[in-house]
Amino acid sequence: MDDKIKVQIEKLVNRFRDNLEDYKSPKYNETQLRREFLDPFFKALGWDVTNELGYAEQFKDVIHEDAIKVGDTTKAPDYSFRIGGVRKFFVEAKKPSVNIKSDIHPSFQLRRYAWSAKLPISILTDFEEFSVYDCRIKPNKNDNASVARIYYQTFDNYLDDLDFIVNTFSKEAILKGSFDKYINSATKKRGTSEVDKVFLKEIENWRETLAKNIALRNKFLTIYELNFVVQRTIDRIIFLRIAEDRGVEEYRNLFNLTENENVYKQLYLTFEKADDKYNSGIFNFKKDTISANINIDDKVLKPILKRLYYPESPYEFSVLPADILGNIYEQFLGKTIRLTPSHQAKVEKKPEVRKAGGVYYTPKYIVDYIVKNTVGEKIKGKTPLQISKIKICDPACGSGSFLIQAYQFLLDYHLQFYQQDSKKHKNQIFQISENNFQLTTKEKKRILLNNIFGVDIDQQAIEVTKLSLLLKVLEGENKETLNQQLKFFQERALPNLYKNIKCGNSLIGTDYYEDKNFAFFENDEIRKVNAFDWEKEFADIFANGGFDCVIGNPPWIDIKGLPKKEVEYYFNKYNSTFNRMNVFAVFTEKALCILSNKGIFGFIIPNSIISQSSYHKLRKNILHNYHICSVVRVPDNVFDGVIVESVIITIQNHKTRKKTKTVFFDRKIHLGNIDFSQAILFNKVNQEIWFEQENFYFNIFSSEFDLSICKKVNNLGHPLENFAYFSLGATPYDKYKGHSQEEIKNKMFHANEKLTKEYRKLLNGGDISRYCIQWNEKKWLKYGNWLGAPRKPKFFKEKRILIRQIVSGNPLKIYSTITTEDFVNTQSIFNILISSDTEMKIEYFLGILNSNLINFYHKHVYLDQSKNTFQKILIQNAKKLPIPKIDFSNPKEKAMHDQLVSLVEQMLLVQKQFHSANIERDKKLYQQKIEILDSKIDKLVYALYGLTDEEIGIVENVS
Repeated sequence: MDDKIKVQIEKLVNRFRDNLEDYKSPKYNETQLRREFLDPFFKALGWDVTNELGYAEQFKDVIHEDAIKVGDTTKAPDYSFRIGGVRKFFVEAKKPSVNIKSDIHPSFQLRRYAWSAKLPISILTDFEEFSVYDCRIKPNKNDNASVARIYYQTFDNYLDDLDFIVNTFSKEAILKGSFDKYINSATKKRGTSEVDKVFLKEIENWRETLAKNIALRNKFLTIYELNFVVQRTIDRIIFLRIAEDRGVEEYRNLFNLTENENVYKQLYLTFEKADDKYNSGIFNFKKDTISANINIDDKVLKPILKRLYYPESPYEFSVLPADILGNIYEQFLGKTIRLTPSHQAKVEKKPEVRKAGGVYYTPKYIVDYIVKNTVGEKIKGKTPLQISKIKICDPACGSGSFLIQAYQFLLDYHLQFYQQDSKKHKNQIFQISENNFQLTTKEKKRILLNNIFGVDIDQQAIEVTKLSLLLKVLEGENKETLNQQLKFFQERALPNLYKNIKCGNSLIGTDYYEDKNFAFFENDEIRKVNAFDWEKEFADIFANGGFDCVIGNPPWIDIKGLPKKEVEYYFNKYNSTFNRMNVFAVFTEKALCILSNKGIFGFIIPNSIISQSSYHKLRKNILHNYHICSVVRVPDNVFDGVIVESVIITIQNHKTRKKTKTVFFDRKIHLGNIDFSQAILFNKVNQEIWFEQENFYFNIFSSEFDLSICKKVNNLGHPLENFAYFSLGATPYDKYKGHSQEEIKNKMFHANEKLTKEYRKLLNGGDISRYCIQWNEKKWLKYGNWLGAPRKPKFFKEKRILIRQIVSGNPLKIYSTITTEDFVNTQSIFNILISSDTEMKIEYFLGILNSNLINFYHKHVYLDQSKNTFQKILIQNAKKLPIPKIDFSNPKEKAMHDQLVSLVEQMLLVQKQFHSANIERDKKLYQQKIEILDSKIDKLVYALYGLTDEEIGIVENVS
C-alpha cells in the first residue's frame, strides 16, 4: 500500500477525532460531511471524485447524484463509483449524528438503491462508521440494520483496516480484480433474490390478476384485445412510475389514485394527460380504442399501485438499469394470455418458448461488444450530420436490448462531440452544472428517429422495445428541465416510433401467399405468419441501399419444429438453407441481404455456424460475398440457466451487384474470446485461407501457419478410405425395428456374463486406449440379426483397427489400437479393416493415426477443439485423414514403412506389459519405454510427411 494513502487517511481520522463532538451535532449536515471527509477519503483511494481530468459525463469516475428530497426519502444515491462508465458500487452518506449501526432506515435505503441497480455490494457511511452491504439480498422495510451487512468498522480503526479498505475499494483494486474477488468470497449466496427475478414475478402476478379481472368484467374482448389491453396497462403504469422516480412526473401521483374509488377511471384520465405531454405511441388513444371502454375492479388495481412505493416497495426505479428492465420484459414476453370457452383468462408459455426450452436474455457485456464493433466502427470519426444518415436495425429486436445500447452509444458519442464546442452547439446540449452538459430532449429524439430501427414478429415485444427506448429518452431529465425544453421548443416530450419499430415476420414477405389461394387462409394463420415486406416498410432506407448496421441475437429454433409451409418457403426463398438447419441461419442470410454496401453486421449465434455441415452453404455465401471482420468465442454459460456454445460474428458487406466472381479481400479476420466484458483477440487470418477448408469451415482456432502445415500434410497423403473399409459399431436397439420402449430401457440384449453362445464380449469406448484394449466393464451383448443394426460380422472378428469416438487426454489425442480378438463394439467405437489390395501393413496405419501429427491435423482441419466437452473424431472425418502411400520399389520409403511397423509392434507389446505389471517400479520402466517409442514414432511420421524443424516445433507445442 502507498504510504501517501495512509498519511491522507490518517489526517482525516485525526481531524474527525479532534472535533468529534462538533461533527456529531445536528447542525453539522450531510453536505459538509461529504465535502470535508468523504470526498477526500475516496480521493485518497484513487478516485477522481471532482472530475479533475475533465472526462465527459458518461466516463466520469464518480457521479454525484442530484438528491431530490421527497418526503423522508432521498431519490438518488449520493455517490456512484464507476469504471469506464459502468457502475461498480454506490455510497450513501449520512451525517454523523445518524446511528448507522442500528438505524434501519439508512440501510434499507442504500440496499434498495443497490439491489434495484443490481450492484452486488455498496457502502453506507457517515465517516464515523463504515458499513458494507451484500445488496443481492432483497431488502425488506422491517430488516434490522445488521441484515445483509458483511463489514462494519468505525473511523478510529480505519488505519488498522486500511489494507483491506484500499485493496477492496480503491480504483486500482477494482481494475486489478480484487474487488470482484471480495464480492465472490464475502457475499452470502444463500437468500439472495436478484431484482430482475423478483420484479419479473411481480409483473407476472399483475398480468395474471389483471387478465382474470378484465376477462371477467369485459366479456366483449377477444383474446387479442385482452392481451393488448393487459400489456398496455402494465406498460403505462411502469412508464409513469419510472418517470416519477426520475423526477419527470409528480412523485406518488399513481399512489394518490388509490385513495378514491373507481381507480381505473382516474388512471385512464392520467394516461390521457400523459398522451398530451409525451406524444408517445404508448399513450396513443386514437389507435387504442379499447382502454377507454374497459372496467377493472379497485381490489385488483389498488394493491398493484400501492406496492410500487416506499416503504412497501423494494424497488428504486430511478436506478433500475435499462438492460435489467429489458431482461425482465424478455422473460415476461415468453408467456401469453388465452381465453377459455367461458371467457376465463389463463396465462401460459408461448408455443415457441416451450419448444426452445425457455427465454434467454443476452447479457449486457455481449450487447455492448457487438454494438461497439458495429455501430462504433461505423460512426468512428464522423460528425452528427454524417451520423444522421446511418441506419441501425435489429431484425428480431425482442425487448429491445440491442437497440437500447446502440441508442445509448449514439447519445454518448454526440454528447462528447458537442462538448468540444458547447457554445456552438447550444441547441443540442445545455449545461446542468459546472463542466456537466446534457443533450436536449429534442436532440435525443432526433437521434432516435434518425438512427434506430427494429422489427419483431411479436406485437408485445414491439411495444416493450418502444417503451424501453422512450424511457431512455427520459433518462437524465427531471420535471424542471423537461418543462423548460418543452416550453422552448414548443413540442411534446417523446417521439412516436411507429415508423421505426415495426411488427412483422422478418423472414417471410407477402410473396409467401403467391401461387396460393389466399381465401383458404384463416385470420389466425395470417396473424401468425405476419408477413413483412422490408422494401415497402422501410422504402426510404432501401432507396439508399439498406441498413448500415444490423445487430442482434436472432431466434435459435430448430427448423424441424416449424410448420411445413414455413420451412418450404425458407428453402425456396433463401440460398443458404440446407439439411436440418436452425432458423438463426435464415436470419443471418436475411440480415446480410438488408445490409448496405460497407454496412456492418453483428450477431451472437450458435458456434455450429463454424463447422456443421448444415451451414456449409451459408459459410460459402459469406466467404464469397462478404468480409468477416471478427469471430469471437463466447463462454458456454453466457445465457442464464443453459449451457450453449456460441460465437459473436461481425461481417462487413463488400459485395457489389455487378460482380459475379468471388472477391478476395486484402484484410484479416480477427479471432478471439470474450469473457464477462473483456474481449481478447489472439489471432488473425486471411479470409482466403478459409476457402480451402473442408466445407468452408470457419477455422477460428488455427493460425495461418497451422493451416499451411495441414495443407502440406493433406497434399502428401491419400484419404484413408482409399486403403480401408469402415464400419460403425453395432446399434443394439432401434424402435423402428420393433424394439419396445421397455426392451430398450431394460437393455434386453445386454448381460454381465455369457448367458448363451450368442453372447459375445462387448467393448465400449472407455475400453480403448492408445495401442491397448482393457476390457474394464466386462459387458456382454447377444449378437445377431435381432439387433437394431448388427453390422457385418467381419468387422468384429478379423484383424482390425478400433478408434474410440471420444478423443481424450491433455493434450487431446485420438485413441486407437489393433485387435484380432472376438469383440463386438457399439457406436462409441468405429472399426477399420485394411484392404488386401495394399502392401502397407495395419501397424503402419495405426502408428500414423496415433501420432502427434495426425492429432494436430484432426484438430485444425475438423475443428475438434471447437467443443469444450466430448470432443470426437467422426467416422466421415477419419475416412479423409491423409496417409502417405509407400512406394515399395523405393528402398528408402520401404525402410521407413518397415521401421514404423516395427516400432508399433514394440509399442503394442510394451502397452500390454505396462497394464499387466503389478510392481510400481516395473510400471515406471514400461512407461519410460512407451514415451521413447512414442517419440520415435512421431519423428518417423514427421519424416514421412516431410515436415521441417520449424513445422515440427509448431506441432509439438500445440499438440
